[in-house]
Amino acid sequence: MAQTGLNPDTEAHKLRTLILNARKPLVLRNFKMNWKCFEQSLEEWCTNYDKEVNSLTEFELMPCNQGNNTPHWECRRESIQMSLSQFLEKQKTFTDKFWIGLNYQRMNNIPNVLKEGIDFSRLGFSDTTNECNYWLCSTQTNTPCHYDTYGCNIVVQVYGRKSWILFPPNTPLSCTRIPYEESSVYCEENFYAPNTKELQRLSEMHESVYRCILNANDVLVVPRHWWHYVEAVDISFSINYWIPLENDIEEQLKECIVKILIERFVQSGMKEEQKYILNPNQLNEIESDAEIFTILEYLCKNLKTDCSTPKSRRLNVTRHPYQYINEQETQKLIQDLPAGMIECVSPMQRNDYEILLKQNAKRFNATQTNNANPLCDIKRALINSVCAPSVIEQIKKGFFKRYGQ
Repeated sequence: MAQTGLNPDTEAHKLRTLILNARKPLVLRNFKMNWKCFEQSLEEWCTNYDKEVNSLTEFELMPCNQGNNTPHWECRRESIQMSLSQFLEKQKTFTDKFWIGLNYQRMNNIPNVLKEGIDFSRLGFSDTTNECNYWLCSTQTNTPCHYDTYGCNIVVQVYGRKSWILFPPNTPLSCTRIPYEESSVYCEENFYAPNTKELQRLSEMHESVYRCILNANDVLVVPRHWWHYVEAVDISFSINYWIPLENDIEEQLKECIVKILIERFVQSGMKEEQKYILNPNQLNEIESDAEIFTILEYLCKNLKTDCSTPKSRRLNVTRHPYQYINEQETQKLIQDLPAGMIECVSPMQRNDYEILLKQNAKRFNATQTNNANPLCDIKRALINSVCAPSVIEQIKKGFFKRYGQ
């Protein structure tokens, strides 16, 4: 087990151990991280951001009645430039015609004064400021349902509220690698506005669904490979950190295999097809054979060394052991912490789940189909079949057998 440098009897050490061994989602309610930069109101923070940055910021904008036949993929979103204060002002006259958001923004791109004090030392993880990401978004801003192939996720709700719907790793959602984003496996089901067919399919998963509403100062722990669909309940600001894990390296190698396959599919296709298959943040990440096979060789040679990090291919971070104590010991750890500190997210009641799905289904508008799809059905089916997680796992095993792992 990696040395933490923390006294095993401290609260931070216990929380760290709990986070690295959680088998189901956990919430720390009203757990103040004591980050100095957020002692002010959201309005004050945004005003200071505008002063420090002194330029307009590019937000994503999504008309809520578009893309009803698919989730709100990034490639379907528009962009709009405004200051953060202008964004907040717009929310005073918010309508449900569109949502606006800054999604998956890197903390290392903002001035130091706006992130003063941010670290996860209260949870046993220090020196994480520049590895964090932040989201600032309006009501109904959502992230399509997916799971992260790397790391486990800590989410701090700084302002506002967000709804999280979660499913265990083995839930039979319809995996898709279109759009392709390294380290994210999406599902085809549209939780934002399910159609009649999807409503029926999602209803059948009532025994597997978990849900929590994160309020300001709540902290959510999402275990490795848990599916999640996230939607802002009101104006929301949240920060997350993916904890690098020792077993990420195999996932990173599998993602390298997926990247090789996906990029070979798009190389001979039209530009519009490429933009449809690749997530926008991957369009400038296409690599040559020499580059990608150098990375693959490096990953193979360093399979048992320190060379993995979540949501990135940087190879020089400290990785952590994962799920190294059993569930009984994990439960005892929860009991050792102050009463009420840890809330185990409970399975959602079937009736509540049905109500939520039907409420979301009202958003679906059959007249707004938005069928701008340049990809033929046979190519889509082939890509998703070849790149399915179960198939990639078999390719990895065969590759290891032939390459001497």
